Parts: sequence; structure tokens; C-alpha cells
Amino acid sequence: MTMSEVIAALLSVLPLLLAILVPLMGIIWVVVGSRATWVWVCLYFAFIFYFPNASWGIVNKAADANFYNKATGTFFFSAINLLLFGLVVQTMLSRAWSRKIEIQNNLRTPALMFWLILLGNVLIGGLASEARWFEIIGYAGLLNIANFMLAFYILVSCIRSPQDLDKVINVLLFCAITRGLWGLVRFIALGGDPANFYANYEKLDVKLTFFDINDGLVATLALFIAAWRLATEKSLSVAMRLAYWSIVGLELFIIVFSYRRTAWGGLALAVILFAFCQPRRMRISLLLGFFAVGLPALGYKMLQRSALGASNASLLERLFPDIAGGGQLSFTTGRFAELYAAYLSFKESPWIGLGTWGRYDGSRFSELAWHNGDFGWMHSGVMHIALKSGLLGVAISIAAFVGLLRHVRLFQGELSPAQRGLMMAGLAGVLFMLPNWLIGTPVIEYRTMQLMAFSFALPYMAHTASTLKKA
Repeated sequence: MTMSEVIAALLSVLPLLLAILVPLMGIIWVVVGSRATWVWVCLYFAFIFYFPNASWGIVNKAADANFYNKATGTFFFSAINLLLFGLVVQTMLSRAWSRKIEIQNNLRTPALMFWLILLGNVLIGGLASEARWFEIIGYAGLLNIANFMLAFYILVSCIRSPQDLDKVINVLLFCAITRGLWGLVRFIALGGDPANFYANYEKLDVKLTFFDINDGLVATLALFIAAWRLATEKSLSVAMRLAYWSIVGLELFIIVFSYRRTAWGGLALAVILFAFCQPRRMRISLLLGFFAVGLPALGYKMLQRSALGASNASLLERLFPDIAGGGQLSFTTGRFAELYAAYLSFKESPWIGLGTWGRYDGSRFSELAWHNGDFGWMHSGVMHIALKSGLLGVAISIAAFVGLLRHVRLFQGELSPAQRGLMMAGLAGVLFMLPNWLIGTPVIEYRTMQLMAFSFALPYMAHTASTLKKA
């Protein structure tokens, strides 16, 4: 039999093999997931921890170069999003087949209200002549809010024992450390991240570790956990202390040399939270060190990043060259021009917004020509939600954040030091993303919303693990 005949025979039986293997793999997936939900959750989030939104800042990038756009041309939803949908189905079946685990969660009401908003947009948008279906359920609308809630659901449902949470955290730390080491090596020897918007588009002479803000978030989670263990575990060996100090140094390097101002602001919030969680003497030392050394160092790096340190511009213009001019901040031009344009359109329907398919009139501002007519998003997660779902959507988002803070405040005292550290690490991740939520583009970014869901879910996962440990 010739090679061509062998290939022809294999191709002839391939459909039959696929018809058998695909359902079999699906059954194995569900069966394994029903017994160890954390396995698939860890596999899924390993992709999220590792793969950046790499197309941002790259010159001459291919249209489909972004990992999170894969399969959108075929299925509309990306392949990773379809995997999330599959995990939700598997989680529902797992919870139906296994022993019920009580999950402390005070976010059901905000979640229900947001689901009603999304359903209302689908129903009303389907009747509106100006709305197109791919805009109603598209990533430039509120789809990633739904994805956020689905990720939160699978995360809090995957904890069946205290050991499950340890496994999830170990995957996080492994991904953060290995990716951080790659970022360090690339920064030192290979010119840094090629997705360098500052060098490629703003022509600043700056080399950076990772441009994607989410790599800073992953680094912050690992940094917080390692620092917490150093501060609370008194019986650590010298080797383990050295390892944790190495993680702290590595992740600090990754964040500081990302040259993202939102990352620096988020790091400051995470450090302050860490300090206030420590005993009084350590708290004072940490805060004094941060304000005496940390803040001045960040200010110096901000001046260095602006490349205006030697000019005759004011200090305000050196620190914020894209929003300050003539010695004062401007909220209608520069970086804030799109927010001002969005606000003018938002005023037409402030309570319920313009719908997920809503667009603001940015064509009136010549400095927004770089949008290329796509005015369905802007650099503010808060304003994005306001435009799409009005003040109602913003109020629900704030209620969810307040619910998280209330849960942490009520239950942190019941947790062991190790689990309390994980609860606070989740809160630190949320605080780290606050600057990006205010002046970034989180809602249109799949990876950002998934990692925010991870940070949001971590306090509830820690509380669940603590409850199971006591049972």
C-alpha cells in the first residue's frame, strides 16, 4: 500500500473517529469536572494568566494576532469565550451531581439586576431598527460584564475543599513567576516587550517589561501573597524566605518597569492595603517607607517616562503630559476628549443609557480621528457602563464593589492568617485595577474582565475554603 493510499484511508475514517472521540472527550471532561472542578478552572485561567492582549502597541500587527480574538470570525464568540461557556455548563452539572457546598455570596442581587439589564438590551435591541445583533451582544457592549459574572460563578463553585483553593493559588503563583522571569529576561537581553505603545507610537525612548496592564495585576496578586507569607509565617526556612523575597523583588520589577501609570497607581493602593492589614508597628514602618521612598521613586519614573524632565514645562505637565496644558488640567481636550464627547451623548439618556449598541458622537472632535469612526468605547470603564446602561448600571457596579468590601469586613476576622491573606490579595487585585477602571478600557477587554472576576472571587473562595475547613 502506497503512502497516498494510506492517507486516503485515514481521511476516509477521520469523520467516524471524530464522531466517536468528540462525544467521548466531552463525557470525560464532564466526569472529571464533576469530581474535581478546579482542574478545568485552573487550566482555563492558566491561559488567562499567560496570554496577553499582545496586539496593542505592536507595529504592523496582523488583524487576528490577538489570542482573545481567535475563532471570532467563525463562531462570533472567541474560542476562549466558548471554553468559558463550556465551563459554566460543566459547573452547573457538577453542582447538580455532587454534594452541595454552601457558598457565602452577597452579590446575587447586583448580578440578577445586571442580567436583567442585559436581557432587556437583547429584547429592546432586537426591536430597534438602528441596532444590529452583533453590536447588541458584542464585546464593545456589555458582553464582558456577562463573562465576568460567569467567571465569578465557576470560580466560587470550584472550591470543594480547602486544598482546592491551594491548588488554584499554586497555579497562579507558578504562572506569575514563570511569566515574570520571561519578562525579566526579555527586558534585560531582548529589548523588552515588543508591544510597546510608548516607543512604537509615542516615540518615547523607553523599554518595558509588559505593556498589558493585566500582567501587572497577576504580578500584584503574586507579590501580595508572597509578602503576606513573609509577614505572617514565622516558621519559614531560610530557603523559603529567600524564595518569597525573590518573588517580591521580581514582581515589583515587572510592575514598576511596565511604565504604566495605572499600574503604579494600583500598586500604591495594594501596598497601602497590605500595610493596614499588618500589626501597628509594622504598619507604620511600611507606610513610612512607602511615602519616603516608594512614592518619590514612582514620581521619578513618571518624570522619566514622560521624556519631558529637561523641558521648561510645569511639574504637572511633566507628570501628566497628555492631560495637562498651560499649567492646568483639561477635561475637555487631550486624553479626556473622548470622555467629554461620550458625556455629551450620555446626557441624552442618563438613567438607562443608550443601550449596548449605543455610540457617542466623537466626530465633532478632530483629535479623536484616531478612533477611525468607532465610537462605541472609550478610556473609562465607568463611562463605558454609563453610556451603555446609564446611571442604573453604574449604581449596580458600585453596589457590587461595596458588597465585596462589606463581605471582607464582616468575615476577615474568622479566617486563618493564610486564608485571610488570600482574601486580602483578592481585594488588593480589585484596588490595583481601580485606576484602570477609571481611565482605561477594561469592559471591552476579555482578559481584563476575567482577571477582575478572579480578584473579585478570591475573597469569597477564601471564605468558602475556611468554612469547609471548620466543617
